[in-house]
Amino acid sequence: MQMKLENCKFIVCFSLWSVLMLSQTSRAAVSQSRSVRTSSDTTRPSGFGLDLFLAGDGAFISTSSQDSDESSKQGSLFGGKALVTLINRDLEIEGGAGYYKTLLQGEKDVVEGDTPDSRVSLENVKITTDTALVEFAGRFRLNEGRDGDAIWSIGPTASAFLGTNASFGPDSKKSYRSAIFLGGQLALTFGTAWKPRLVAQYLTDLNLYERQVHIGLLSLQFGGSVLTPMTIVKDVRTQTTDENIKRVTVEKPIERSVIKENVRFLLDSETVNFETNKATLLKRSDTFLRELGRMLAQYPDRWNYLTIEGHTDIRGSFDHNSKLSTERASSVRDALLRSGVPAGRMKAVGFGPTRPIDPGNNDIAWARNRRVELSFEGVKDARWLREVLQKLKLAVSSLPR
Repeated sequence: MQMKLENCKFIVCFSLWSVLMLSQTSRAAVSQSRSVRTSSDTTRPSGFGLDLFLAGDGAFISTSSQDSDESSKQGSLFGGKALVTLINRDLEIEGGAGYYKTLLQGEKDVVEGDTPDSRVSLENVKITTDTALVEFAGRFRLNEGRDGDAIWSIGPTASAFLGTNASFGPDSKKSYRSAIFLGGQLALTFGTAWKPRLVAQYLTDLNLYERQVHIGLLSLQFGGSVLTPMTIVKDVRTQTTDENIKRVTVEKPIERSVIKENVRFLLDSETVNFETNKATLLKRSDTFLRELGRMLAQYPDRWNYLTIEGHTDIRGSFDHNSKLSTERASSVRDALLRSGVPAGRMKAVGFGPTRPIDPGNNDIAWARNRRVELSFEGVKDARWLREVLQKLKLAVSSLPR
């Protein structure tokens, strides 16, 4: 009983810590920005999506008891389950059900006989259980996955094993119809189309007073999106507390039949700039990109795809410049992503010094060649897009760099 209380204390503390982290993450998201919908579809929860997973599970299971009549046992647990996962940028809330089979083996047990006060000794004890499973979990994400990146998440989980004998013990006269488990899990979701996910999980029981059951489980899961998370656009006015920037307003484009075209824009160092020899955006540049991202997210039908190109001058090694240009293009992409631009409609590439626009070898040429270019595909109204960029440049020109 003492061991059970200590295990329960640990699991409860882990669960409380996870819940606290989940609530702090949610409060931080609310305090940082005010969200607005970018779609007229109000039937889906803003910012959340829904995934379905099928899982195959395998586990090591062990039992221990302070009763001298019952020996410790080890064995395996395997089965499958279906899971429904509600996700957004920071949280994963999951529920599911499945079927498990357990095989346990011990040395010697003493159980009650068929007559009152009689005892029966069992040698080479083998226990088999067939149970249904109901599982719930809540995880918070440890990293912000870009398009194609893996995502780590961690959190508490609770499971109920339901069956005619869910006690995981040898005495059928003391059977339980349900065993409640509490624990934690660490999940790694790979950023591919079928979303393969690997989950490591530890569980210990709460209601089996004759014994303590421990489960170390590994789950391989495959799934896909049923509902894609809606875009959430952050209000820049609540983020830039020390910047007095007027909200740029652009007239809504007049709908008319036009031929979509590809448009390229060059962002010089006065508009988008970084710390020296780094990929960290300067303050004015970050503000410009957040406002640009807000505009692109509000009018997703005006353009199809965006390629963000990073370029450097010729100074320094080629490998270093190639890596730096890629990292700077990725920083621009991240800034637009945080403002609500869908990840699947952007990519970042770096060309290093291979595409100069000024062949000179002086400070002026180097400054011109250090740049970011935005290449839009399928632009419905190029004039409107140029107007957006021009107004944003003017709006941030008075801010400190």
